[in-house]
Amino acid sequence: MKKSIIILLTFTFITVHSQNETIETLKENIQIESSNEKKGSLYYKLAEIYRKNIKIDSAYFYAKKGYAILEKQKNDSLKVLSALQLFRLSSKTIEKDSINYFQIANKIAEIYPKKTLLIEILYAKGLDDFFSNKYANSLPFFLKIDSLSKKYKINNKTTIDAIIKRAEISRLKFTEKNTAIAEKLLLEALKIANQIKSEEMINLIYTYLANIYGLMGKSKDEKKYIDLAFKYFLKKDDIRNVSQLYLLSTAHFIEINDIQTAKKEQLKRISYLRSKEDKLELARALMYYGSFQRRKTKEYNNAINNLLEAKEIYESLKLTGIDSYEKLIYSLAICYSKIENYKKANEYYALSYDLREDIMRKENRILTSSLETKYETEKKEQEIKLLSAENKLEKEQKYIYISITTIVLLFGLFLFFGYRNKIKTAEKINELNKLKSRFFANISHEFRTPLTLIKSPVQSLQKEISNENQLEKLKLIDKTSDRMLELVNQLLELSKIDTGNLKLILKKENLKIALYSIIESFVFQAKEAKILFSHSLPSTNKSHFFDKDVIEKIITNLLSNAFKYTTQGEKIDFQSVIENNILKIIVTNSGSDLKQEDLPRLFERFYQKNDTKQGTGIGLALVKELIKLYQGKLDTKLENKHLSFIVWIPLDKENSNAIKIDGPNEKEQEETTNTAVNTELPILLIVDDNKDIREILKSIFIENYTIIEAENGEIALTLSQKEIPDCIISDVMMPKMDGFEFTKAIKTNELTSFIPIILLTAKTSEETHLEALKNTADAFLTKPFNNEILKETVSQQIAERKKLQERYSKELVLKPTNIVVDSYDEKFINKLQIILDKNLSNPDFTAEDFASEANLSRMQLHRKLKSLFGVSTTEFIRNERIKMAHDILKKSEATISEIAYSVGFNEVTYFSKCFKDFYKIAPSEFQKLH
Repeated sequence: MKKSIIILLTFTFITVHSQNETIETLKENIQIESSNEKKGSLYYKLAEIYRKNIKIDSAYFYAKKGYAILEKQKNDSLKVLSALQLFRLSSKTIEKDSINYFQIANKIAEIYPKKTLLIEILYAKGLDDFFSNKYANSLPFFLKIDSLSKKYKINNKTTIDAIIKRAEISRLKFTEKNTAIAEKLLLEALKIANQIKSEEMINLIYTYLANIYGLMGKSKDEKKYIDLAFKYFLKKDDIRNVSQLYLLSTAHFIEINDIQTAKKEQLKRISYLRSKEDKLELARALMYYGSFQRRKTKEYNNAINNLLEAKEIYESLKLTGIDSYEKLIYSLAICYSKIENYKKANEYYALSYDLREDIMRKENRILTSSLETKYETEKKEQEIKLLSAENKLEKEQKYIYISITTIVLLFGLFLFFGYRNKIKTAEKINELNKLKSRFFANISHEFRTPLTLIKSPVQSLQKEISNENQLEKLKLIDKTSDRMLELVNQLLELSKIDTGNLKLILKKENLKIALYSIIESFVFQAKEAKILFSHSLPSTNKSHFFDKDVIEKIITNLLSNAFKYTTQGEKIDFQSVIENNILKIIVTNSGSDLKQEDLPRLFERFYQKNDTKQGTGIGLALVKELIKLYQGKLDTKLENKHLSFIVWIPLDKENSNAIKIDGPNEKEQEETTNTAVNTELPILLIVDDNKDIREILKSIFIENYTIIEAENGEIALTLSQKEIPDCIISDVMMPKMDGFEFTKAIKTNELTSFIPIILLTAKTSEETHLEALKNTADAFLTKPFNNEILKETVSQQIAERKKLQERYSKELVLKPTNIVVDSYDEKFINKLQIILDKNLSNPDFTAEDFASEANLSRMQLHRKLKSLFGVSTTEFIRNERIKMAHDILKKSEATISEIAYSVGFNEVTYFSKCFKDFYKIAPSEFQKLH
């Protein structure tokens, strides 16, 4: 399991020598200086020295004095730097300033010729949001810096660090895609750093690259960049960067499981820092080493000694109100608990809880103060605008009154005559629409009756007649009647749209699955027609509000049109993507003989290019009207005989033509797969060597199940172990591995033994049925099967698993006794219990750790637990902790916080919330009752 380390690297551009002497000299020079511009500059320098020494109040005092002088001067660059200085300081002072210094500095810098000044301002703002964990706010500033840098060819340390910060924002998402983006950005920054020959920035980027390659599992590259950066920063005696590189090196050796070398690296780090004057960095190193001894080497007494030394340093620096100190105290509590010094452990647990509450209160105060400042600023700006508008209004009031009176009179007359004409027109149109709608409805129903009378006997005859020639003719009749029925339905849809009776039914569903089910039939059609058909679906599995029926009609008509005009060997391409909550669909077919002037008429009803060509019918006209109903957009392009239809469909909840049906609350998916379809529907595996049988079975279950397929037992066995389906339907007679062998393999594997298997066969003998039961098949049906019986059999088999899930929610500790499970499931449950007994009290025990100890992939464990108990891996661990706490609360007089920490929760408030959600009663109330 990858252990990631977030390292915030800061670097200083100004070194202050003989600071006390410099401060006194600056103060003397201010007294004797007669030039206001120079005096303001001296105040700026004095404030900078105090800021570098973290004497914020003094820095703020002198910065205010400097700005009061410089804002009246003509030197814009000094004015901007002074405002920027106050922006950096104002958020850190006790007395909050209502003036928005960033806006002042930015306004001047935007019109200032040298854009380096604007870049510095944007960088300061982006950095402020970045270190406040407001990454979404900071990113636009760093992107704007990049744009200015490229436009004006400005490359310096600031523009390079802006790229580094973008890489950090990507890396903090901890996904494979975003880590690759971070790598690309860092390599871009490295290229620029090499161009300007900045050794400092080159080696700083090496440090970030080492961290990125550590996350990507490229240990050789990680170690290479650590060594390169270490050599440089050690030579420069850059304490912080050397310390952080020791930390990266430690993480590297932990990752490759070389614990002893990792320990040596930390001892080197501490030894190095003891020879320096940076006490805070030494405290961090001691704290990390203590945590390492607690987690990795289990040297609890040594860990306590290091943590206590770090505690003394934090307290001497008066840094007891920060997150790091609270985590240190919590770590001490765990160590004392491990050596069974429960008195000390309880003391530190209580102190940790108090510190966490203090930090939260402080954060709330800062947020409140920030909101108040923002409100005051906005209020003053509004007052200024209002006064300006009032003055202007007074001067032009007479003219406004005359103009308004004239306009109102003319507008009133226009409305009167226009409204009267519109009423008459609307009545006529409404009457015509009603007649047209009634006509379409009547003729549609008139067509349906004879079509039904044609289709029903044709389908009966197809079953009775064996002559191939006659069957082909009957199939043609059946296919033609289907086409006529489709046209009738389209006419009815158009009539509903024309009269405004058709409404969108927006329901929250998985759009990717819906699109997949629509294009699936066209994949088969393309193979039959020998047309090259390619398609791509959205990458997200997130649910959206959309009308499935309307989307299906749009795509089906576009693809049907493409197939109609595409010959053997030509290409059809279907692309779909979701951007900014808009579904974009592109359908392209090659070999089109249309011209540019034909495009506008494609969406006319029954448009025909000439007498010899097939027309478009009403399919494309219906597409246009449906997209209009959806308030979307439609475009066509013709390039090199490639005709493309581009559709934009909004996926917003609000639509004046729609009725919204709210689905269940969408929960964040904990597990994702790389399969084409990923959903919370039960997974059904269909195994049959006959493709037609698989298609029939798929059509029966597609609406209520996620379907995966296999053509023989060997493939099915591999798929079962990877996907962990909820039920399997399998044929008996198959090549490579038949149904009996496959059933036996599934039922004797601990990972898949719980999956119900339904065997289908054309053999009706009692021997075959007996063989199926011997191989522990859960059900046995003969072909031809009844669709409803098969559906109910699958439903009943899956429902049986729910009994175990219901029993699990009531048990304190999961026991297989009296629960209907087979011996392999019982072994698996016992294994889970052993792992939980060992790790449940460990707050750092995660789903990845659980999967690793169970010798499964995270997805396999998730699917197994979901099928057995109805919960994800994370929910399973949390529920077991809550149930253990429930038992302790009944038997123990310990405090709520002690019990919460003892069962592996980091925060008491979160424990209380989870307990109440699970048992519908707060833990404190429950404890009183017992």
